[in-house]
This record gives sequence, C-alpha cells and structure tokens, in this order.
Amino acid sequence: MKRLTEFSYNAVLLACSGLTLVTQSVFAQTWTFNATTASESQIMTTVETGPARLRSLRGQHSRNPLAVLAQWEQSAAQDDPNAYIEFTPARQYAGAFIFQLPTTLPLDSLSTVTLEANYRGPSRAEQRWYWQIYNFCTNDWVTLGDNTSAASGQWTRISLTIETPGCAVDRKNRARVRYRTDTHSPSSALDALVIAYAAETPPPPPPLASDWWKPRPGVRWQWQLTGSIDTSFDVEMYDIDLFDTPQSTIDELHAANRVVICYFSAGSHEDWRPDAHLFPSEVLGRTLDGWPGEKWLDISNLDSLAPIMEARLDLAVSKGCDGVEPDNVDGYSNNTGFNLSDQDQIAYNRWLASAAHIRGLSIGLKNDLEQVRDLLEDFDWALNEECFEYNECDRLIPFIAAGKAVFGVEYRGSPDVFCPQANAMNFDWLKKRPDLDAWRVSCR
Repeated sequence: MKRLTEFSYNAVLLACSGLTLVTQSVFAQTWTFNATTASESQIMTTVETGPARLRSLRGQHSRNPLAVLAQWEQSAAQDDPNAYIEFTPARQYAGAFIFQLPTTLPLDSLSTVTLEANYRGPSRAEQRWYWQIYNFCTNDWVTLGDNTSAASGQWTRISLTIETPGCAVDRKNRARVRYRTDTHSPSSALDALVIAYAAETPPPPPPLASDWWKPRPGVRWQWQLTGSIDTSFDVEMYDIDLFDTPQSTIDELHAANRVVICYFSAGSHEDWRPDAHLFPSEVLGRTLDGWPGEKWLDISNLDSLAPIMEARLDLAVSKGCDGVEPDNVDGYSNNTGFNLSDQDQIAYNRWLASAAHIRGLSIGLKNDLEQVRDLLEDFDWALNEECFEYNECDRLIPFIAAGKAVFGVEYRGSPDVFCPQANAMNFDWLKKRPDLDAWRVSCR
C-alpha cells in the first residue's frame, strides 16, 4: 500500500517409493526426503538441512546465494561457479554458519546426526581445512574433522559425525558451525554443507492443487483499500482489504464474476488490526517512516509469525478470497531494527507463497524489485508502486517474459506520460491517489 525505501514450511512435492513426500525449507535451507520405510502413520526419512546464515570472520567468501549449499550439484572435476561458494583466506579463514533445525525436533533422541560437505580444494597434506561445531553443554568449540579424505582439486563428499547432538543446538534448536583454515592460501570451495539425520515424519498432506488464479498480462483491475468498495467497475480483478471488506462485498464481486484478491501486511505490525495483540513484542521493530502505529516485523522469527500469517491466510480462504497481496515483503532492505539478510527475506517470501498455494490461493509479489529473479517461480504475478517514477520498471520484465501479469500504480505524474510506456511493456497500470480510494485512471 506504500512505497518503501528503506514456517507450516515451504512445501515442494517429490515422488519417492510410490509416496508423495513433502520437501521443506527453513530460511535458506532445504530438507531432502529419501523414504526408507513407511507405515500408515509415520514415514522414516533422511533429512538434510542447509545453513540459514553465513558470516566470514576472517577472509572472505564468494557471493552466491547461501541456498546453493543445500544442493549436491558438483562432482569430480566439474566447475560451475554458480553452484558453489568459494572461501578465500586472509592469512587465515574462519566462517560462521548458523543452521536452524525444526524447533519441535529433539536432537538428543536421534541416533545419528552428521555434518555432510561436498568439498573441493587442497588435500590435507597441502593445507588443512576443518569443521567445528559449538557445544552448548560445555560452551566450547569441538572439531568434527577435516579434509583428510579429500583428493586435491576434486569434489569429495565428507561425512562428519556429531557425537552429542543434544548439545549441538541452543534452546531454539540452532546449531553453530565453523569452517576454518589456519594458513593463508590457497582457497577452497563447498558445493554442499548440510546437517543430516533420520527422522519420522507425519504422513504427507494431500497433493497440492494447482488451479489457483494465474493471471497473464492484460487483466483489467481495480485496487481499493479505503472507503466503501465501489463494485461498479467493469474489471476482472479487485484487490481489497482482507480485514475491512465485508463478506457481502466479496460475495457481490463474485456474483459479478470478479476475481477477489485480499490485501494484508505480512512484514509489518499494524496496531489497529483485530489480531494485533497476537504479535509478541520481540518481533516488533522500528516504526515505518510516515506510518504511525505500524512497525516492522522480524521476519526471521518464523516460529512466532507463522501461526499469525497462517491464520490470516485461513481467513482469506474462509471469506472466499481468490488470492492475497501480502505487503511489506522487502524489510531486509529497510531500517527495520533487525539484522535481516536478503536470504531471510527470500525464505520468508517463499514460505508465504507456499502457504498460500497450499490453500489454493493466488499470491503476488509486492514491490521487492531486487529479488524478482529469485522469487519469480514462487509468485503468480507482481504488483508494484511507482516504478516509472523511480525508473526501475525494467526489473519487472522477468514476470512478463514468464507470461505472468504485472500490476502497478503511479501516484504522481501524468497518465499521458507513463501509460504509453506501461502499455508498451505489457504492464497493467493505474493512476491512483495515495490513499487508494475508489478513484482510478486505467492505462488500458
């Protein structure tokens, strides 16, 4: 609703051993399920959780997305620089990883927990690279192993046993791992780094339906978030407020064969909403500039936010919304009061998209232009504010190239100027007032 300058988990379906299994992601992590046994009530799986965060304490690492470490892609002498992260010493190298394991998982009850790495670099005789894990029972770092088994310059899978799993996580089930060398050269690379364990999981949910609304460019639409909804516009889609819009209005729009998209803020706390009291104080950050009563959320704290956002999505389903427009999903690039990374935002936005799709809801990516390419496959359409004003519309072209609609508005400027540009780019654009009342000028 505003231009900003400033886990249920992400589900993907796999077929394994004749069963439909659910792959889950937590932050930048991927759980890979390999079915070994199954009963009517439980499925035994091998779970691999990739790192949620990485910080180089000494030296530096290449800037590929952290998510590459959750996938095994390289072998032998392969060299796809987009598939791994390279680590370069500055006299030494020390990198700190954080792994977020499911908070409901009792690690001390698991028989085998390992740290698995796909390593390429010097052999042990040439240079020692090693892994450590923090022991929360003794409050010190424990060395798990090194590159002894690695052949020089070849991708090698290294498996290191975590001897006391219950001591390897803090009270929030987060594990801390260090990757180190004590010499100044050469560099090494990791194609994968995961914590792996066997666990029983509940039977999978029914397969996802994929028949939610997936608009192509050329959709007439109306966006109104304030005032009594004017239902008289001859458009295909209405975007309206989830909480404030009466059920009778949604029913009226459906009776006129309109698609109904329901707006809510997924990245901020609005103190006037009926569920505002459900947000714990630790997830509330700085006040949004120019929006009193609204504070940024710590979107990395999914344990606290997931139940609230799921309830909002369930409300959208119960009211008959065909899709949702979650706002403020670019907090990582704003002064939120939290140290949010781009990977935190990507993971949260992907979780939102998955949670919507599980419920059969269409979902649009609101603003967040810097992550369009990362999130294109997860979202069904895009909605942007003032990209012509700020000369950044080209970032939305991937949605058009994928056959997905791009909706947007300008609050300033003349439609005679921006509409020809929007139409040439196959965008569906409106001129609106900033309060998003019923008034509109459509570019086509």
